[in-house]
Amino acid sequence: MAAPQDRAALQRLARLVAERRTQLGMHKIDVARAAETTITTYRKIESGEPVRDVTYGKIEPVLNWAPGTCRDILDGAVGATAVERSPAASYVYSPVTADDLQGDFEDSVQEALIAVADGLTSAEIRKIKQQAVEALRRRGRLPAPDDN
Repeated sequence: MAAPQDRAALQRLARLVAERRTQLGMHKIDVARAAETTITTYRKIESGEPVRDVTYGKIEPVLNWAPGTCRDILDGAVGATAVERSPAASYVYSPVTADDLQGDFEDSVQEALIAVADGLTSAEIRKIKQQAVEALRRRGRLPAPDDN
């Protein structure tokens, strides 16, 4: 269960759950039934009240969220990890956004530079990361900043 004093995290989760439910065109009772929980328990989630982790685990698949997403949000994540089912196969995948890709790429470049290039300043590392991102944009692998 989320720490009662972490009201901001509970409110963030409540907002994201309600937004996702609305995106899916579902009513609160629809989510509660599909998650095999009571409407009272589900309303607690959307009201920013803590519930048991098992309950969060029941609503995640109904919202097409990856397992553990509610806990991640309560632990500080600002967004949910959505999963999509492939109609032609029995697997689930998590779509990667351009922002996610760019952030992961920048982190990877930074970690590699720190590991192999002693003496680089933070300004030099930032410049190299930016040059690498711009190279991916020129190749069409990342959208221009105003395309997001």
